[in-house]
Amino acid sequence: MNKSKLKRALILGCALFLGTGPEGYVSAAGDITYEEGFVVDEDHKGVVRPIRPAEVLVNRNNAKTKEPVESDSPSSAAKKGKKAKDTGISPEHPLTFTADYIRYNHSTGDVMAEGRIDMRQMMDQYTTEYVYGNTVTQQYVIPGEVHWKNPTTDMTAQWAEYDGAASIGKFYDFSGWDSGLYYFKGDKGTYYRKDNKMVADRGYFTTKHAVAKVPDYRIEADTIEIYPGDHYTAYDVKLKVKNTTLISFPQYRASLKNDNATSPWSLLPRPKYDSDNGWGWHNGLELPVAHNDDLYFYIRNEWYTKSGYKPDVGFSYSTPFGWFNFHYAEEESSINDEGGLWIKKRPSLEFKSNRYYLFKSPFYAGINGEIGYWDEERAGGNRKGSYKGFDVYISGDPIKLGRFLTFNWRAGIAKDYYGYQNEIRENKYYSVGLMGGYRAVSGWINYTNRAITGYTPYLYDTFSTTKPIDIGFRLELTPKDAVSVSWTIDAKNGNVDHRYYTYYRDMHSFYGWIRYDTVEKKTTFMIMPKDFRF
Repeated sequence: MNKSKLKRALILGCALFLGTGPEGYVSAAGDITYEEGFVVDEDHKGVVRPIRPAEVLVNRNNAKTKEPVESDSPSSAAKKGKKAKDTGISPEHPLTFTADYIRYNHSTGDVMAEGRIDMRQMMDQYTTEYVYGNTVTQQYVIPGEVHWKNPTTDMTAQWAEYDGAASIGKFYDFSGWDSGLYYFKGDKGTYYRKDNKMVADRGYFTTKHAVAKVPDYRIEADTIEIYPGDHYTAYDVKLKVKNTTLISFPQYRASLKNDNATSPWSLLPRPKYDSDNGWGWHNGLELPVAHNDDLYFYIRNEWYTKSGYKPDVGFSYSTPFGWFNFHYAEEESSINDEGGLWIKKRPSLEFKSNRYYLFKSPFYAGINGEIGYWDEERAGGNRKGSYKGFDVYISGDPIKLGRFLTFNWRAGIAKDYYGYQNEIRENKYYSVGLMGGYRAVSGWINYTNRAITGYTPYLYDTFSTTKPIDIGFRLELTPKDAVSVSWTIDAKNGNVDHRYYTYYRDMHSFYGWIRYDTVEKKTTFMIMPKDFRF
């Protein structure tokens, strides 16, 4: 028996889904002989383990070649002035293969393995119980369940095939996870290993908290091209809530990057209510521009029975050093407790930097900025003019104080330049906070101190309290229900500005809460998703 051919059959022939290999065809006959380069695991009878990496390839120009030829190493390829070949299996990236039983026919090239089969290369692992194939045609079949796992993919299929010449694997009746967040399922999937691309036919995907017999929401498509951890493109798309189709697209592309994930799920309308604006709903849509996952067009809609339609539409661009947003928006104040105070930004260019850690410490710095034109409706007439502002800050990662407490802090300086009346305002601030919990009880206390000089002509930009103390406690009643009580106290005069009573509900793939302020006599109700942002 030709020892080189036997090694090639056992190692490369069993490298299902793991890389290129020698050429061959399918059958199953003959008995295995253990040759040089393999060792029998004495603790597990019949388990064969390679003791050196697979380093040989058949000459593809001559399928009948009896002697293997070595692939170019990076050094030899460089000497020849050509790019080194990526053979998949190499001394740098060896394959390890174990099985309870292996059989190989050296005259036909047939190879078969069964039992506890475990194939690993680099970060990929495949487990199954039966594999057969051939080293001439390079066609391999797993006629039963196979499990494929790596750092971004965890998938199971009921049948699989592999074309070693093209490095293409096919999976049938498959389901699994991408990055631990996205669940997918389909009739047929084709994996192009060289491109790290999965194409799913007649499938759907959703997020982890929406998974059910009939998912809470999902994207169905005739074809979905998935580049794990990067992006996906879906064709003939339907956005569905349970079995109801909300909207259809001929094509949709979106990012799967953790820091820039987009999806048509943001189109799901969510109800909300507050005493100032009335009942309303909000949703949105984000679309990559020119197949660039870092640049996208977005529109966010809010509509209220009292305040009317409030859009936010523009372009967002993510760079290595921060995030830019150019948009037209109508925004409600988040610092003035009077409520229902909106301003039109027409337009506005905003920037938010990444966190920059200082000398490998847990402390970091950042800067936010905005340039635009503001227009605020007032009873005495509109106030409008140019606006420029920035906020430079320093902060740090949360600090653990024992098992149950966490400390947070932030300090900075913000400056605002208003074209209206040529006003300038400066805000030097710091904030500190403690939060913690034990079993079903949690609590928090935060304090912010703002030293403000100057004046803002806009109610939208006016702080209700310059030295607020926020205190609260939360109690989990059941795994799905919780209540809390909290206060906002003005440290300048000791007045209680707010006393909130809140009920929280876990709604499977969404969170819902309703809050009542006994001081302001105002109610707020909102539903938000668990797995994606708007």
